[in-house]
Amino acid sequence: MLELKIYGTSTPSYQLAKEKLVEALDRARIQYTLEEVTNVADIIRDQVASVPAVRVNRTHLFEMKPNGQYNKSLRETIQRILQLDNYGCMKKIIVPTDFSDASFTAYNFANHMAHSMNATLFLTHIYHPVSTDISQFATVNEQVEEVHAQKLEGLVSSLNQDWIGSFITETLVEGVFRVGFPRIELENLSHMENALMVMGTTGMGNPLKRMFGSLSLDMIRDVACPLFLIPPKATYQELKRILFMSESFSNDRSHLLYVARMASDLGLPLSVVHFSKKENDYPVTETIHVVKQYYPELDFLIDITDTTDLREAVNQVIIGNSHHLVVFFYPSPQLD
Repeated sequence: MLELKIYGTSTPSYQLAKEKLVEALDRARIQYTLEEVTNVADIIRDQVASVPAVRVNRTHLFEMKPNGQYNKSLRETIQRILQLDNYGCMKKIIVPTDFSDASFTAYNFANHMAHSMNATLFLTHIYHPVSTDISQFATVNEQVEEVHAQKLEGLVSSLNQDWIGSFITETLVEGVFRVGFPRIELENLSHMENALMVMGTTGMGNPLKRMFGSLSLDMIRDVACPLFLIPPKATYQELKRILFMSESFSNDRSHLLYVARMASDLGLPLSVVHFSKKENDYPVTETIHVVKQYYPELDFLIDITDTTDLREAVNQVIIGNSHHLVVFFYPSPQLD
C-alpha cells in the first residue's frame, strides 16, 4: 500500500493535482492512503519548498512546477507514483521500436488499444552492439549505444508531451532501453505481469517470413504474452467483437479464458467460432459454463459452422468481419 501526502492550499492547481492523482490510482486499482496537508506551517516543517507536491512512503517527494510546466510535471509525477507499484492492475503494452515507419505504425495501433484497455505503453528499443576490428582487437563503440539510448529518450519525451486539456487522459509512455539480442530481450520482457506485445512486421524470405518477418515469427514461438503483429500499412479500427477460432475445447480452454478476460477488459462481446466436419463434436454446454463461471457478465456466444474446406471458411470469416479482432492459437509455426 502506498502512503501519500499531498501538500498545498485550496488553489485550483492543488485541487486538480488531487483529483487527477486519485483518479489515476483508482483506475490502476492501487491501494493507498492519502493525507492532505494544507497548513503552511506543516508544509514548511515537512521541508516542502513548492506546492502542490506529493510525498510517497515518506521518502519520494514530487513537486509540481509552475510557469508553464505544471501540466507536464503533474503528468510525470503521476507516472512515477504509478511506477512505484508497477502500474497496479494496468495492462502493459510492449511496443518494440527500431525507429522505422513499421514500428511507428505498431505504436499508433498500440496507442489506440491502450485507450480502450487502460494500459501503459512500454516503448522498447533493443540495441545490438556491433564490434569493429582495430589492430586485431574487437571493440564496441559505446558512443553509438549512447546515441540510440538518447534517440529513444527523445522519442518517449515527445510522446509524453505536455498535452493541452487532456494531458492525463492520454496514454502514459515509458521508455525501455536494453542492450543485447532482440529476440532474447523481448522474450524476457514478455514475462511482465499483465503484458501484451504489439509489434510491427517487415517480412522477407519464405511466405510466412514475407508476411510477418523473421523476428516476428521467432516471437510467435517464444513470447510469453499475447502478441499482436501489425503489417506496415495496417490502421486501427474500433473493434466491435472478438472472434476466437477454437479447434478443440480441451486444448484451447486456457487460451479461451484469456481471450474472455481481454474481451471483458475491452467491454467487447466474444464469439467462439468452430468449424465442424461432423455433427456434435464441440462441447457447447461445457464451453458456455466455463466462460460464464469466470466472466458472468460477458456477452458471449458460440458459432459452429459445418465446412469441408477449413481454409476457405476461415478466410470468409476474416473477410466478412473487418471490425472484429480475430484470435488464433498458433502453437508452433514452421519457419522454413
